[in-house]
Amino acid sequence: MNELANQKAVAAKTLLADFYQTRKPERTGVVQVFAGVQHYDVYNPSIPFFIDGMVVMAARVEYRHDEVSRTMFFHQQGDQWILIPGAPVLDLQDPFVTFINNELWLGGVSVLWDGPRCIAYTTHFYHGKTLWSLEFAFAGPNMMKDIRLLQMSDGKIAVFTRPQGEGMLEKHGCIARIGFTIASTIDQVDAILINQAPLLEGQFMPDEWGGCNQLYNLKNGLIGVIGHLSRGEHMGGVHIIHYYSMSFAIDPATRLCTPVQIIADRNSFPSGPQKNERTADVIFTSGLVRIDDGQAELYAGLSDCQVGRVVIVDPLLVYEEIIRQVSNKSQE
Repeated sequence: MNELANQKAVAAKTLLADFYQTRKPERTGVVQVFAGVQHYDVYNPSIPFFIDGMVVMAARVEYRHDEVSRTMFFHQQGDQWILIPGAPVLDLQDPFVTFINNELWLGGVSVLWDGPRCIAYTTHFYHGKTLWSLEFAFAGPNMMKDIRLLQMSDGKIAVFTRPQGEGMLEKHGCIARIGFTIASTIDQVDAILINQAPLLEGQFMPDEWGGCNQLYNLKNGLIGVIGHLSRGEHMGGVHIIHYYSMSFAIDPATRLCTPVQIIADRNSFPSGPQKNERTADVIFTSGLVRIDDGQAELYAGLSDCQVGRVVIVDPLLVYEEIIRQVSNKSQE
């Protein structure tokens, strides 16, 4: 199952059936409580991270029926997340974080609106030693989400991308694909390098999509990917979207991957409000906090309204048991 190879994509329905057969979800997740933003929905967060002496989470904040979002920062206090007074408020959706050269790198989606209509979006990156020193670094290519960075053990930067749209359908016969490349330094990462990242095989069927959400250096040198797998269908005149949390691993030297597997779905969390009818079955994956006892806390946005946390078997452990193939293949 979890061996490195050139993979062939498997339909999300099949992967979901496998998930239900082996690890049927029982709504064991917990909805997170956010204070300081009454009457707003908080969802699609980053994973928790430590900075400025606090455990912090960045999250998307908006009114239920308003598409205009902000990214705000909350610190953990007991079972709640408290809005940090005076912390930056960024015009970004769906924030995510990593650390490069001992600095926080935060990204999110910047949207250009024409009234209620989104006409363009880009992924923006900020960096800084503290929340209060965050500065804009660069923007990714136009109309590309799910760009993720990871500083590997040798200091180089793994770059994961996710082109999509009509160009993908015409050139590759699919809605979206994950791209992967390596930069020698963070200074080399820009929209051009991201656009030129070669595409991986075997993550998505032609009519499905997804992307990377959080990246992990594994002890055997592989990169563990926690992400989302998605599909759509028309039901009762509504285009329903289904989002699942998924994982796979990649050998950065050979670009060989393990098969994608689903690790959680909406039924892993308590039922709750939904932004609209089409998002009822959505969990937007944030990532994992790995725990020493072989488990991990998975964080995710729930139906575009809430944040959930669920304890699962750490899906990255099995990838760390893989013996990498010896290869002299160089990586650009």
